[in-house]
Amino acid sequence: MSIQRIGLIGSGSMGAAFVKGWLRADPGMVSRITVTDAFPAMAEKLARTTGVAVAATNAELVEKSDLVLLAVKPGDIGSALKDSLQQFGRGKILVSVAAGRTIISLEMLFPVEVAVFRLMPNVAVEVCAGTIAFASGNNVDPETEEKVYELFNPLGRVVPMPEKLFAAATAIGGSGPGFMALIVDAFIDAGVMAGLSASMARELTYSMVNGTAKLLMDSGLSPLELRHKVSSPAGTTVAGIAQLERDGARSAIIDAVQVALERANELG
Repeated sequence: MSIQRIGLIGSGSMGAAFVKGWLRADPGMVSRITVTDAFPAMAEKLARTTGVAVAATNAELVEKSDLVLLAVKPGDIGSALKDSLQQFGRGKILVSVAAGRTIISLEMLFPVEVAVFRLMPNVAVEVCAGTIAFASGNNVDPETEEKVYELFNPLGRVVPMPEKLFAAATAIGGSGPGFMALIVDAFIDAGVMAGLSASMARELTYSMVNGTAKLLMDSGLSPLELRHKVSSPAGTTVAGIAQLERDGARSAIIDAVQVALERANELG
């Protein structure tokens, strides 16, 4: 099968991030994407800024699409799909990024068998550097699974996993950018306190974070091995790490992920 026409229901931050990421990876995809939103002004704004098409209704969007990406709040799924459930019986694919809604709960919405996927992305898909947990439903054949994987792969790292692990993936991959942004902000503040200008502190911090992530991903070094590699005896890095350990930085991060995991489990 071929996935040529993509429909997006929900043009908020996450939906817009997907559109911008696809167009960043392949500007030619602009003619393949149609969007809607419960607030038409949101869809129209996304269309103006990206050049994608807007459908007047969700039913019209589904009719035009091979794959429908559902980027709405969990409680809004029923109303978003109510007028187009029958249309999915013609080989259309549903991909949901709604937190807390399981694949089986989505499959049960339809009167016929529908290929359903569930993703748990983060906003970095906008710059093709996202982390995307990926699970497929009972009605998905290997060819369809491969095609959907290929569609989302340019947006970052797609990690297939059992759906039961999505809460853990949410706590790290989904909430992680927020946690990292707080840490990055602290580095910038520290740089300013040390005498750097704010712009200089930002530039150094962003470059350091990007370089560290790339080194870990490309070199095969574990975080512990990298720490040892950059830590000279009695040097600055060792002194700083010792202070972080005394202040409980490691346990604070573990606790934050655990709290996020508990909240993700509450959402389903």
